[in-house]
Amino acid sequence: SSVEGIEDTLNDSNNKNISVNNTILYNTSSVINSNTLSGYDVLIMPGGEAADYLSNNEIDGNSIKEFVSSGKTYIGICAGTYAGSNYITGQQAGWGLAPDVNSISEGYEGQLQISSTSFGNKILNSSLTNIHMDSGLAMTANNSQIVVATFEDNNTGYMNYPAIIGNTYGSGRVILSGPHPEMDPENPQLLTNMVLWVTKR
Repeated sequence: SSVEGIEDTLNDSNNKNISVNNTILYNTSSVINSNTLSGYDVLIMPGGEAADYLSNNEIDGNSIKEFVSSGKTYIGICAGTYAGSNYITGQQAGWGLAPDVNSISEGYEGQLQISSTSFGNKILNSSLTNIHMDSGLAMTANNSQIVVATFEDNNTGYMNYPAIIGNTYGSGRVILSGPHPEMDPENPQLLTNMVLWVTKR
């Protein structure tokens, strides 16, 4: 459902010209390695099961790290954030695409509000955003300057914890999001802004 939501949201963005004369072209694949990443600028890892991402023989974490480090980019949503973080608290290591970030499992499902930081205003394009959580995560960050948005309410039990983080890995940019911009209420502006920020457009 997260993959379908991302496709719908990107299509909506293109139809509404949200990225202002930039068309977002995309493809999907269950196999992720250096060959399937070749020719692309952004890898979006959707919601799902982080453990499946980290233990799947068809998803090569080293290829993903090399892809981003070389100047390409990564957007993780929910399970994609778990996998991209440095460590999933109480569970296992992630790929470390955000070395200063650990993810914390939480069980809230439904809508909540997040509030952007001054750094995050360029991505969120608003100070307060209503967004969907699906048994996702909160994060901790050793560097407060990379926090894009925090949880504004205590629905998750993690009020004021980072909800979205923007970071660099090698020469590439990374966004990790606990909430789902592609689920109801769909937020094509937010997902588009994420793509534009990581690709420096």
